[in-house]
Amino acid sequence: MNRPLAGLQLVNVATAAVIGYAGWGDHVMALGLAPAIAYVWAQSPNRLGAGLALLAYYAAISRGLPHGTAVFFGPEASPAWGWVFWLASSLFLALPWLILWPAQRRGYWWRVPLALLLVTLPPIGVFGWGNPLTAAGALYPATGWLGLLAVLALMLAYCYATASAQPARNALMVHAALALSLVYGSLHTQPAATVQAMDTKLPGVGIGQYDFARTYANNQQLIEQARREAAPGKTLLFPETVAGLWLGGTVKLWQREALPGTIVLGAALQHPGGDYTNALVALTGESEQIIYRQRVPVPVGMWHPWAADSAIAHWRDPGVTTLQGTRYGALICYEQLLAWPALQTLWHRPQALIGASNDWWSADTSIPAIQRSVMNAWGRLLGIPVATAFNY
Repeated sequence: MNRPLAGLQLVNVATAAVIGYAGWGDHVMALGLAPAIAYVWAQSPNRLGAGLALLAYYAAISRGLPHGTAVFFGPEASPAWGWVFWLASSLFLALPWLILWPAQRRGYWWRVPLALLLVTLPPIGVFGWGNPLTAAGALYPATGWLGLLAVLALMLAYCYATASAQPARNALMVHAALALSLVYGSLHTQPAATVQAMDTKLPGVGIGQYDFARTYANNQQLIEQARREAAPGKTLLFPETVAGLWLGGTVKLWQREALPGTIVLGAALQHPGGDYTNALVALTGESEQIIYRQRVPVPVGMWHPWAADSAIAHWRDPGVTTLQGTRYGALICYEQLLAWPALQTLWHRPQALIGASNDWWSADTSIPAIQRSVMNAWGRLLGIPVATAFNY
Protein backbone atom coordinates (compact mmCIF):
# COMPACT_ATOMS: atom_id res chain seq x y z
CA MET A 1 0.00 0.00 0.00
CA ASN A 2 1.41 3.41 -0.95
CA ARG A 3 1.89 6.15 1.62
CA PRO A 4 -1.12 8.34 0.66
CA LEU A 5 -3.49 5.37 0.93
CA ALA A 6 -1.94 4.22 4.19
CA GLY A 7 -2.24 7.75 5.55
CA LEU A 8 -5.91 7.97 4.52
CA GLN A 9 -6.61 4.61 6.10
CA LEU A 10 -4.97 5.68 9.36
CA VAL A 11 -6.95 8.95 9.39
CA ASN A 12 -10.19 7.07 8.71
CA VAL A 13 -9.63 4.61 11.53
CA ALA A 14 -8.76 7.43 13.94
CA THR A 15 -11.81 9.47 12.84
CA ALA A 16 -14.11 6.47 13.28
CA ALA A 17 -12.75 5.92 16.78
CA VAL A 18 -13.34 9.60 17.65
CA ILE A 19 -16.95 9.42 16.37
CA GLY A 20 -17.54 6.31 18.47
CA TYR A 21 -15.91 7.71 21.59
CA ALA A 22 -17.25 11.28 21.44
CA GLY A 23 -20.68 10.43 20.05
CA TRP A 24 -21.58 7.74 22.56
CA GLY A 25 -21.32 9.11 26.08
CA ASP A 26 -23.20 11.23 28.57
CA HIS A 27 -24.71 13.82 26.20
CA VAL A 28 -27.65 12.91 23.99
CA MET A 29 -26.86 15.54 21.35
CA ALA A 30 -23.44 13.98 20.75
CA LEU A 31 -25.25 10.98 19.28
CA GLY A 32 -25.92 13.21 16.27
CA LEU A 33 -22.33 12.57 15.16
CA ALA A 34 -23.07 8.90 14.45
CA PRO A 35 -24.31 9.27 10.81
CA ALA A 36 -20.89 10.65 9.86
CA ILE A 37 -19.53 7.12 10.18
CA ALA A 38 -21.04 6.52 6.72
CA TYR A 39 -18.65 9.13 5.28
CA VAL A 40 -15.64 7.44 6.88
CA TRP A 41 -16.80 4.05 5.61
CA ALA A 42 -17.51 5.22 2.05
CA GLN A 43 -14.21 7.04 1.55
CA SER A 44 -12.12 4.13 2.86
CA PRO A 45 -9.44 3.27 0.27
CA ASN A 46 -10.19 -0.46 0.32
CA ARG A 47 -12.34 -3.13 1.93
CA LEU A 48 -9.89 -3.81 4.75
CA GLY A 49 -9.75 -0.10 5.55
CA ALA A 50 -13.55 0.05 5.70
CA GLY A 51 -13.65 -2.90 8.06
CA LEU A 52 -10.94 -1.48 10.31
CA ALA A 53 -12.73 1.88 10.48
CA LEU A 54 -15.98 0.28 11.61
CA LEU A 55 -14.10 -1.95 14.02
CA ALA A 56 -12.58 1.17 15.59
CA TYR A 57 -16.03 2.80 15.75
CA TYR A 58 -17.70 -0.09 17.56
CA ALA A 59 -14.71 -0.75 19.80
CA ALA A 60 -14.69 2.89 20.93
CA ILE A 61 -18.41 2.74 21.72
CA SER A 62 -18.09 -0.45 23.76
CA ARG A 63 -14.95 0.73 25.57
CA GLY A 64 -16.52 -0.08 28.95
CA LEU A 65 -16.85 -3.81 28.17
CA PRO A 66 -13.40 -5.10 29.19
CA HIS A 67 -13.65 -3.71 32.72
CA GLY A 68 -17.40 -4.26 33.08
CA THR A 69 -17.24 -7.86 31.88
CA ALA A 70 -14.42 -8.65 34.30
CA VAL A 71 -16.51 -7.32 37.20
CA PHE A 72 -19.66 -9.11 35.98
CA PHE A 73 -18.05 -12.56 35.87
CA GLY A 74 -15.99 -11.99 39.01
CA PRO A 75 -12.43 -12.87 40.03
CA GLU A 76 -12.91 -16.56 39.26
CA ALA A 77 -13.06 -15.75 35.52
CA SER A 78 -10.03 -14.74 33.50
CA PRO A 79 -9.78 -10.96 32.84
CA ALA A 80 -8.98 -11.90 29.25
CA TRP A 81 -12.64 -12.80 28.70
CA GLY A 82 -13.59 -9.14 28.87
CA TRP A 83 -11.12 -8.21 26.17
CA VAL A 84 -12.13 -11.18 24.02
CA PHE A 85 -15.84 -10.30 24.29
CA TRP A 86 -15.09 -6.65 23.51
CA LEU A 87 -13.05 -7.44 20.41
CA ALA A 88 -15.30 -10.29 19.18
CA SER A 89 -18.50 -8.24 19.44
CA SER A 90 -16.86 -5.27 17.67
CA LEU A 91 -15.66 -7.57 14.87
CA PHE A 92 -19.12 -9.10 14.59
CA LEU A 93 -20.73 -5.66 14.15
CA ALA A 94 -18.07 -4.44 11.69
CA LEU A 95 -18.42 -7.53 9.48
CA PRO A 96 -21.53 -6.45 7.47
CA TRP A 97 -19.91 -3.10 6.67
CA LEU A 98 -16.73 -4.83 5.54
CA ILE A 99 -18.60 -7.24 3.27
CA LEU A 100 -20.90 -4.60 1.79
CA TRP A 101 -18.23 -1.99 1.07
CA PRO A 102 -18.34 -1.34 -2.71
CA ALA A 103 -15.04 -1.21 -4.56
CA GLN A 104 -16.81 0.49 -7.50
CA ARG A 105 -18.30 3.27 -5.33
CA ARG A 106 -21.88 2.53 -6.28
CA GLY A 107 -24.95 0.70 -5.02
CA TYR A 108 -25.03 2.63 -1.74
CA TRP A 109 -28.83 2.92 -1.99
CA TRP A 110 -29.17 -0.75 -1.03
CA ARG A 111 -25.85 -1.43 0.69
CA VAL A 112 -26.29 1.08 3.53
CA PRO A 113 -29.89 0.03 4.40
CA LEU A 114 -28.85 -3.63 4.29
CA ALA A 115 -25.87 -3.02 6.57
CA LEU A 116 -28.09 -1.16 9.03
CA LEU A 117 -30.66 -3.94 8.88
CA LEU A 118 -28.01 -6.59 9.59
CA VAL A 119 -26.62 -4.78 12.65
CA THR A 120 -30.12 -4.06 13.93
CA LEU A 121 -31.87 -7.43 13.71
CA PRO A 122 -30.78 -10.77 15.24
CA PRO A 123 -28.48 -12.54 15.17
CA ILE A 124 -26.01 -9.65 14.86
CA GLY A 125 -28.53 -7.27 16.40
CA VAL A 126 -28.27 -9.19 19.70
CA PHE A 127 -24.94 -7.33 20.02
CA GLY A 128 -26.17 -4.30 18.06
CA TRP A 129 -25.06 -1.37 20.15
CA GLY A 130 -23.81 1.81 18.50
CA ASN A 131 -26.52 1.84 15.83
CA PRO A 132 -26.30 5.13 13.84
CA LEU A 133 -30.11 5.22 13.57
CA THR A 134 -30.17 6.19 17.25
CA ALA A 135 -29.00 9.64 16.13
CA ALA A 136 -32.52 10.35 14.86
CA GLY A 137 -33.60 11.38 18.35
CA ALA A 138 -30.82 13.95 18.61
CA LEU A 139 -31.14 15.36 15.09
CA TYR A 140 -34.86 15.15 14.32
CA PRO A 141 -36.86 15.14 17.57
CA ALA A 142 -40.59 14.43 17.57
CA THR A 143 -40.49 13.12 13.98
CA GLY A 144 -40.91 9.40 14.72
CA TRP A 145 -40.21 7.04 11.86
CA LEU A 146 -39.59 9.94 9.48
CA GLY A 147 -36.60 10.86 11.62
CA LEU A 148 -35.13 7.40 11.07
CA LEU A 149 -35.56 7.83 7.32
CA ALA A 150 -33.90 11.25 7.55
CA VAL A 151 -30.82 9.69 9.21
CA LEU A 152 -30.70 7.05 6.49
CA ALA A 153 -30.90 9.81 3.86
CA LEU A 154 -28.07 11.68 5.58
CA MET A 155 -25.88 8.56 5.56
CA LEU A 156 -26.62 7.95 1.88
CA ALA A 157 -25.79 11.57 1.10
CA TYR A 158 -22.40 11.12 2.76
CA CYS A 159 -21.74 8.00 0.69
CA TYR A 160 -22.71 9.52 -2.64
CA ALA A 161 -20.73 12.66 -1.85
CA THR A 162 -17.54 10.58 -1.75
CA ALA A 163 -18.37 9.07 -5.15
CA SER A 164 -19.19 12.39 -6.83
CA ALA A 165 -17.04 14.42 -9.19
CA GLN A 166 -16.45 17.00 -6.44
CA PRO A 167 -16.28 14.91 -3.24
CA ALA A 168 -14.77 17.61 -1.01
CA ARG A 169 -17.42 20.22 -1.85
CA ASN A 170 -20.32 17.79 -1.64
CA ALA A 171 -19.08 16.26 1.62
CA LEU A 172 -18.84 19.77 3.07
CA MET A 173 -22.48 20.36 2.13
CA VAL A 174 -23.53 17.17 3.94
CA HIS A 175 -21.45 18.18 6.96
CA ALA A 176 -23.34 21.48 6.92
CA ALA A 177 -26.66 19.64 6.79
CA LEU A 178 -25.59 17.57 9.80
CA ALA A 179 -24.54 20.70 11.68
CA LEU A 180 -27.89 22.40 10.95
CA SER A 181 -29.71 19.27 12.09
CA LEU A 182 -27.76 19.38 15.37
CA VAL A 183 -28.78 23.01 15.86
CA TYR A 184 -32.40 22.15 15.10
CA GLY A 185 -32.34 19.19 17.48
CA SER A 186 -30.78 21.21 20.29
CA LEU A 187 -33.77 23.58 20.25
CA HIS A 188 -36.13 20.75 21.20
CA THR A 189 -37.25 20.51 24.84
CA GLN A 190 -38.02 17.03 26.06
CA PRO A 191 -41.26 16.63 28.06
CA ALA A 192 -40.82 16.27 31.80
CA ALA A 193 -40.85 12.72 33.12
CA THR A 194 -44.22 11.48 34.37
CA VAL A 195 -42.52 8.80 36.49
CA GLN A 196 -40.11 9.47 39.34
CA ALA A 197 -36.97 7.36 38.92
CA MET A 198 -35.39 6.14 42.15
CA ASP A 199 -31.67 5.37 41.81
CA THR A 200 -30.21 3.01 44.41
CA LYS A 201 -26.88 1.74 45.71
CA LEU A 202 -27.73 -1.73 46.96
CA PRO A 203 -25.03 -4.36 47.45
CA GLY A 204 -25.48 -7.97 46.44
CA VAL A 205 -28.10 -7.18 43.81
CA GLY A 206 -27.26 -9.20 40.74
CA ILE A 207 -28.46 -12.16 38.77
CA GLY A 208 -27.73 -15.26 40.87
CA GLN A 209 -27.08 -13.21 44.03
CA TYR A 210 -30.22 -13.95 46.02
CA ASP A 211 -29.12 -14.39 49.59
CA PHE A 212 -32.33 -14.38 51.67
CA ALA A 213 -31.05 -12.06 54.41
CA ARG A 214 -29.58 -9.59 51.94
CA THR A 215 -32.72 -9.61 49.78
CA TYR A 216 -34.89 -8.94 52.84
CA ALA A 217 -32.66 -6.06 53.94
CA ASN A 218 -32.65 -4.59 50.42
CA ASN A 219 -36.44 -4.71 50.18
CA GLN A 220 -36.76 -3.04 53.57
CA GLN A 221 -34.49 -0.26 52.33
CA LEU A 222 -36.53 0.08 49.14
CA ILE A 223 -39.76 0.23 51.10
CA GLU A 224 -38.35 2.96 53.31
CA GLN A 225 -37.29 4.91 50.23
CA ALA A 226 -40.73 4.43 48.66
CA ARG A 227 -42.50 5.45 51.86
CA ARG A 228 -40.81 8.87 51.70
CA GLU A 229 -41.80 9.50 48.06
CA ALA A 230 -45.04 7.58 47.40
CA ALA A 231 -48.22 9.60 46.91
CA PRO A 232 -51.66 9.05 45.34
CA GLY A 233 -51.46 9.18 41.55
CA LYS A 234 -47.66 9.07 41.59
CA THR A 235 -45.52 6.33 39.98
CA LEU A 236 -42.10 5.42 41.37
CA LEU A 237 -39.63 3.43 39.27
CA PHE A 238 -36.92 1.33 40.93
CA PRO A 239 -34.00 -0.33 39.10
CA GLU A 240 -33.64 -3.80 37.61
CA THR A 241 -33.64 -6.87 39.94
CA VAL A 242 -33.44 -4.82 43.15
CA ALA A 243 -36.34 -6.79 44.70
CA GLY A 244 -34.54 -10.10 44.11
CA LEU A 245 -36.62 -13.21 43.53
CA TRP A 246 -40.29 -12.29 43.32
CA LEU A 247 -41.71 -14.77 45.86
CA GLY A 248 -44.85 -14.78 47.95
CA GLY A 249 -43.02 -13.45 50.99
CA THR A 250 -41.64 -10.50 49.03
CA VAL A 251 -45.11 -9.67 47.70
CA LYS A 252 -46.58 -9.69 51.23
CA LEU A 253 -43.69 -7.57 52.50
CA TRP A 254 -44.62 -4.83 50.04
CA GLN A 255 -48.40 -5.20 50.21
CA ARG A 256 -48.58 -4.86 53.98
CA GLU A 257 -47.22 -1.33 53.58
CA ALA A 258 -50.27 -0.29 51.49
CA LEU A 259 -48.24 2.46 49.85
CA PRO A 260 -50.21 4.99 47.77
CA GLY A 261 -49.62 5.43 44.04
CA THR A 262 -47.80 2.86 41.92
CA ILE A 263 -44.46 1.22 42.64
CA VAL A 264 -42.56 -0.36 39.72
CA LEU A 265 -39.79 -2.75 40.77
CA GLY A 266 -37.23 -4.87 38.99
CA ALA A 267 -37.43 -8.52 40.08
CA ALA A 268 -36.60 -12.06 38.93
CA LEU A 269 -39.34 -14.64 38.31
CA GLN A 270 -38.14 -18.17 38.99
CA HIS A 271 -39.36 -20.99 36.74
CA PRO A 272 -39.33 -24.76 37.28
CA GLY A 273 -35.99 -26.19 36.24
CA GLY A 274 -33.93 -23.14 37.23
CA ASP A 275 -34.65 -20.72 34.39
CA TYR A 276 -35.87 -17.25 35.28
CA THR A 277 -37.43 -14.13 33.76
CA ASN A 278 -35.98 -10.68 34.34
CA ALA A 279 -39.09 -8.57 34.87
CA LEU A 280 -40.72 -5.36 36.07
CA VAL A 281 -43.48 -5.67 38.66
CA ALA A 282 -46.09 -2.99 39.41
CA LEU A 283 -47.62 -2.69 42.90
CA THR A 284 -50.79 -0.65 43.27
CA GLY A 285 -52.53 -0.74 46.63
CA GLU A 286 -53.11 -4.41 47.38
CA SER A 287 -52.60 -5.66 43.79
CA GLU A 288 -49.42 -6.71 42.00
CA GLN A 289 -48.86 -7.34 38.31
CA ILE A 290 -45.99 -8.41 36.06
CA ILE A 291 -45.92 -5.56 33.54
CA TYR A 292 -42.79 -6.35 31.54
CA ARG A 293 -40.57 -9.34 30.75
CA GLN A 294 -37.11 -8.68 29.36
CA ARG A 295 -36.83 -9.48 25.69
CA VAL A 296 -33.05 -9.46 25.30
CA PRO A 297 -31.07 -10.58 28.36
CA VAL A 298 -27.30 -10.14 28.22
CA PRO A 299 -25.90 -12.86 25.93
CA VAL A 300 -23.74 -15.41 27.77
CA GLY A 301 -23.91 -13.47 31.05
CA MET A 302 -27.68 -13.99 31.49
CA TRP A 303 -29.04 -15.66 28.37
CA HIS A 304 -27.39 -19.05 27.93
CA PRO A 305 -30.15 -21.46 26.88
CA TRP A 306 -27.74 -24.41 26.93
CA ALA A 307 -27.75 -24.22 30.76
CA ALA A 308 -30.49 -24.73 33.35
CA ASP A 309 -30.10 -21.31 34.98
CA SER A 310 -30.62 -19.11 31.93
CA ALA A 311 -32.69 -15.97 31.68
CA ILE A 312 -35.61 -16.49 29.32
CA ALA A 313 -35.62 -14.22 26.28
CA HIS A 314 -39.16 -12.99 25.59
CA TRP A 315 -38.29 -11.97 22.03
CA ARG A 316 -41.83 -11.32 20.78
CA ASP A 317 -43.23 -9.34 23.68
CA PRO A 318 -44.27 -5.84 22.51
CA GLY A 319 -42.52 -4.05 25.35
CA VAL A 320 -45.45 -1.83 26.28
CA THR A 321 -47.78 -1.69 29.28
CA THR A 322 -50.48 0.62 30.60
CA LEU A 323 -50.25 2.17 34.08
CA GLN A 324 -52.72 4.72 35.43
CA GLY A 325 -54.02 5.34 31.92
CA THR A 326 -50.59 5.97 30.37
CA ARG A 327 -49.05 3.62 27.80
CA TYR A 328 -45.42 3.00 28.74
CA GLY A 329 -42.66 1.44 26.67
CA ALA A 330 -40.11 -0.41 28.79
CA LEU A 331 -36.49 -1.45 28.31
CA ILE A 332 -34.37 -3.28 30.88
CA CYS A 333 -30.64 -2.58 31.10
CA TYR A 334 -28.88 -4.29 28.16
CA GLU A 335 -31.87 -3.66 25.87
CA GLN A 336 -31.28 0.07 26.23
CA LEU A 337 -28.08 -0.25 24.19
CA LEU A 338 -29.78 -1.99 21.25
CA ALA A 339 -31.87 -0.58 18.42
CA TRP A 340 -34.00 -3.65 17.79
CA PRO A 341 -36.03 -3.82 21.06
CA ALA A 342 -36.34 -0.03 21.06
CA LEU A 343 -37.79 0.02 17.54
CA GLN A 344 -40.10 -2.85 18.45
CA THR A 345 -41.36 -0.77 21.37
CA LEU A 346 -41.72 2.42 19.31
CA TRP A 347 -43.87 0.51 16.81
CA HIS A 348 -46.53 0.24 19.53
CA ARG A 349 -46.54 4.02 20.04
CA PRO A 350 -45.90 4.42 23.77
CA GLN A 351 -46.75 7.68 25.51
CA ALA A 352 -43.68 7.51 27.76
CA LEU A 353 -40.54 5.38 28.18
CA ILE A 354 -39.17 3.76 31.33
CA GLY A 355 -35.81 2.08 31.72
CA ALA A 356 -34.54 0.03 34.67
CA SER A 357 -30.89 -0.95 34.97
CA ASN A 358 -28.69 -2.79 37.45
CA ASP A 359 -25.27 -1.36 36.65
CA TRP A 360 -23.33 -2.59 39.67
CA TRP A 361 -20.94 -4.25 37.22
CA SER A 362 -20.48 -1.22 34.94
CA ALA A 363 -20.79 1.68 37.38
CA ASP A 364 -17.19 2.74 36.76
CA THR A 365 -17.47 2.60 32.96
CA SER A 366 -19.11 4.62 30.18
CA ILE A 367 -22.01 2.17 29.89
CA PRO A 368 -24.57 3.84 32.24
CA ALA A 369 -24.07 7.22 30.56
CA ILE A 370 -24.60 5.66 27.13
CA GLN A 371 -27.75 3.89 28.33
CA ARG A 372 -29.17 7.17 29.63
CA SER A 373 -28.31 9.06 26.42
CA VAL A 374 -29.81 6.37 24.18
CA MET A 375 -33.02 6.21 26.23
CA ASN A 376 -33.37 9.99 26.00
CA ALA A 377 -32.72 9.84 22.25
CA TRP A 378 -35.58 7.38 21.68
CA GLY A 379 -37.84 9.52 23.86
CA ARG A 380 -36.89 12.64 21.91
CA LEU A 381 -37.61 10.87 18.62
CA LEU A 382 -41.24 10.38 19.67
CA GLY A 383 -41.47 13.57 21.73
CA ILE A 384 -42.34 11.66 24.90
CA PRO A 385 -40.96 11.73 28.47
CA VAL A 386 -38.34 9.28 29.71
CA ALA A 387 -37.50 7.97 33.18
CA THR A 388 -34.47 5.78 33.94
CA ALA A 389 -33.58 4.17 37.27
CA PHE A 390 -30.13 2.74 38.02
CA ASN A 391 -28.66 0.61 40.79
CA TYR A 392 -24.93 1.24 41.15
